[in-house]
Amino acid sequence: MENASKALIMATSVLLGLMIISVGVALFNTFSEFSRDTLSKVEEKNIAEFNNNYIKYYGNITTEKNGKEISKPIEVTAHDIVSVANLAKQNNEKYELENQNTYNENTYYVQVKVEKENNFEKKSEQDKNKFLQENSLTEENETKYYKCKEVKISEVTKRVMYIEFLEY
Repeated sequence: MENASKALIMATSVLLGLMIISVGVALFNTFSEFSRDTLSKVEEKNIAEFNNNYIKYYGNITTEKNGKEISKPIEVTAHDIVSVANLAKQNNEKYELENQNTYNENTYYVQVKVEKENNFEKKSEQDKNKFLQENSLTEENETKYYKCKEVKISEVTKRVMYIEFLEY
């Protein structure tokens, strides 16, 4: 009888131990899933913020004038283009992609094209200043505008990988 009660106590201890371990595993899984979801949301937010730095120049603005809706491209200045190129250059340096010359679905490289210049992000500060001097104003001393012709977003990284500007 005494051995039976000891066996019962031991069995109860083992079951209690298994229950504690099971609860611990369940809590671990719940918290790791929460952590994964939170990390995923933060990553999506970071990608959206990154893309917004480029996408904000793409598209049309619709205004109403005399009862008619008029749609025209977003007007981009030479200063905006240099800012985008500097942002792309910083990104490419951050990911050590300075030696790459064209965008790629599988990397974070960002390529900026302005008119016929395929890699404007690689231009020196001197060349960018020259671009600003020559392209900020029209011959009539009015602001010269460009339009964003195209923005490409990678299917793999979900980030902007290419942006192209043309004279407006």
